[in-house]
Amino acid sequence: MPPSAQTTRLVSTLRLLIPRLRLLQKKDTASSVVQRRELSQLLSENREASARIRVENVIATDIAVEVMEMVELYCELLLARANVLDQLAFGEKGTRARVRAKELLKKQTQPQTNEKSTTAAPESSGSRFGFGWLGGSQKKDANTAAGGASEGSLPLADDDDAYMDTALDEAAVVIFYAWHRFPHELRELTMLRTMLGERYGKEFMTLAQDNKVDTIKVPDRLLKSLRVRPPTQELVESYLREIAKAYGVEWPGGEEMSGDLGDAPPEFVHGTDAPEDDDQGGDLPATPTKQGAGSVPRPSLTEARRASETSELNKATPPRGPAALQGRSPVSVAPPAPRTDNPNPRVRVPGSEAEVAAKGSTGKSSAGGIPELDELTRRFADLKRKP
Repeated sequence: MPPSAQTTRLVSTLRLLIPRLRLLQKKDTASSVVQRRELSQLLSENREASARIRVENVIATDIAVEVMEMVELYCELLLARANVLDQLAFGEKGTRARVRAKELLKKQTQPQTNEKSTTAAPESSGSRFGFGWLGGSQKKDANTAAGGASEGSLPLADDDDAYMDTALDEAAVVIFYAWHRFPHELRELTMLRTMLGERYGKEFMTLAQDNKVDTIKVPDRLLKSLRVRPPTQELVESYLREIAKAYGVEWPGGEEMSGDLGDAPPEFVHGTDAPEDDDQGGDLPATPTKQGAGSVPRPSLTEARRASETSELNKATPPRGPAALQGRSPVSVAPPAPRTDNPNPRVRVPGSEAEVAAKGSTGKSSAGGIPELDELTRRFADLKRKP
């Protein structure tokens, strides 16, 4: 069965309202970031008084974003159960819910009318000739009959706690209550309020605006967020402290609050018990030994380790200087990486022992290992002499 025209209109309104709420949340969040950056500049310039005033705008913006998030969740609930809401609202249960709201509103406004009638009763009690008890008794019986009829209709509200559905009733109460106090003016939210008023009735709407519905109440979190009052001093201090910490600004107020935790022990702050040795790697301490007159003192483990490390470093990287360059080439060539065809690669440098041995066996040769022209001529002459 296709949805009715009223349900289609409700769904289309909710689908327009939810993206609008998300867009406003993004705008307010971006505005809050800009305001926080400006507050960090004020704190860096030591303009604390101006920062304390402007931080209230940041707090109000964050609260507005939180309110819009909660209203968005309730709108999504109404969108998911739009068919259920219309089926209940335009049926028998919706009629009973509207009658119940009328009786509740009348019951809450009745004490005020009774107070006015009691204050005016001495002036109009009895007639001019003393026969007022005739008409007065009739009026009194009529009032008691009307009160009995209204009390007889009240058990209709005690049949079940929910008007239509517990979750839907809570969403409707939130929309009615937040409409007057919403941080932004939204046309779609006004349309949604009108549509929910058609389903729940004007009496329910009037009760929900003041949070006076008997079984459904506005959540405490939303009540606190929509409450119009300045932020507390502790909240302002915490906001300024977090902004200064996020932007790396030194603010004296944050140091005062952090000093309440107490000071650290002196051994952790100054480190008086730490050893003064440069090596903090956990070497064993040198144990004293008994030395005789002709005995040679044994070096400690730390000194022996330092000596071995120094010798290893000298082998890896020989010292530089004029003495080190005698008989050696100042250019060092790293050997190629080992491969399968050459597992032990070596580099022959001119002037090395391998090169001298090769020259002694084969005579003079060029740097590339190819004999020179004189050497080839001599070898050719020797071959001719042989028979």
